[in-house]
Amino acid sequence: MRARLAAALGALLVTGCDSAPKASEPSLPPPRIISGPVSVAAACTGPSPSARPAEPSVAAAPGDPRQLVASWLENPAGTVVAVSHDGGGTWSRSPLPGLLTCAGGPYARTSDPWVSIGQDGVTYVASLGTRPAASNATAHDIVVSVSRDHGVGWEAPVVVETASAPPTQPDKEAILADPRHPATAYLVWVDYRVTAGVDPSVNQVMFARTSDAGRTWSTPAAIYSGNDEAQQNQLLMTAGGVLLDVFVEGPALPSAPHPPPLPVKIRLIRSTDQGKTWSAPVDAARFTFTNAVDPGTGGQLRFTGQDISATSAGNAVYVSWFEDHGDFSTIFVARSEDAGLHWRPPQLVVRERAEAFLPTLAVAGDATVGLLWYDFRHFTSSSSALDTDVWFSASRDRGVHWTERRAAGPFDLRTVPSARFGPFIGDYMGLVGLPDGFAATFVQGKPMSRNGP
Repeated sequence: MRARLAAALGALLVTGCDSAPKASEPSLPPPRIISGPVSVAAACTGPSPSARPAEPSVAAAPGDPRQLVASWLENPAGTVVAVSHDGGGTWSRSPLPGLLTCAGGPYARTSDPWVSIGQDGVTYVASLGTRPAASNATAHDIVVSVSRDHGVGWEAPVVVETASAPPTQPDKEAILADPRHPATAYLVWVDYRVTAGVDPSVNQVMFARTSDAGRTWSTPAAIYSGNDEAQQNQLLMTAGGVLLDVFVEGPALPSAPHPPPLPVKIRLIRSTDQGKTWSAPVDAARFTFTNAVDPGTGGQLRFTGQDISATSAGNAVYVSWFEDHGDFSTIFVARSEDAGLHWRPPQLVVRERAEAFLPTLAVAGDATVGLLWYDFRHFTSSSSALDTDVWFSASRDRGVHWTERRAAGPFDLRTVPSARFGPFIGDYMGLVGLPDGFAATFVQGKPMSRNGP
């Protein structure tokens, strides 16, 4: 099994340079740089205080793993895509056209890029576009950009939903190209009820579908509401054609610093008719919502129990999450063998005295399950740097036993540009299964970075 890794740093997607792991720590080969100069309009070259360079996503073309597409946020280009036609050996980069105002688009900024490739080769990138603020509201659009030539050219983005906050704010979209039906893709996101000056905590899950390869989309429809907060929605398709939407749900997922522990659930809803109707929610796992902190300063970090991950292969479905227990942290993986109807007890994959966070799952073509995450196990209290490593673990027996290797690092997380609640590398990483391994995209800071801060 091979693991191909690409890394992102601060404001730019990059890879780490050669690291020096301890002799007792098996490591993957050094990752490859996939970032670099991007040609942008002259008006887009100035600094942008609201830029959030992070949130990498990656997809492989079904049937041809040489075709890889990654997407991420990058200042000043907005949403950037990188395309490889040789399995990750070389990459070409470009900003998605028609998005930012400085490049002739309608948006002051974009966020939450998510990429998926259909069996017909059509590539979809979903983004959340935020228009320049008006005096009494800010408009947000859920948009999809499409390429029909393996990422060489991109069509103008298609708006799927427009909403203004207040009273409604879209967030955290995810897209899935149907692996069974050409020209078909599904899009999910949440709409928050917004009151000016108040952090929103009640939302409903929204859904839309295309059957003409992204040219048009169905009218957005609410598919779930528990009169609470459901987040990090992710779409999966089982071998039997069951469409799943997996999310984490709680009374209100905390947005204040250092929230108290909160019981939450990972749940899913199922559709057997391509999203026309949906089941009642099924509970996959219960855990305690916690947040990561800087072990040196005790400061809040932007990694919370909201950061779940889900993947599927055949009719097996996997979900993962992390928990901070104060004096140690854990990452668990739970599994269903019947397309999400019933769930086995969760399997402990990571238990470290240091914080472990942001788990990301995928399944390779040989049914190997892969898990990517960050942790602070090499941090020392005497250091001025917050040493952070990327780790990868694989299971060949459906998540029962795991083999761990270091993927990249260490880097200093404190050198990453900050957003609300600390350094921002994204609320997710990219990991995709290949026939005989995985491809990943992730973020690093100094000294591993070669571009950006």
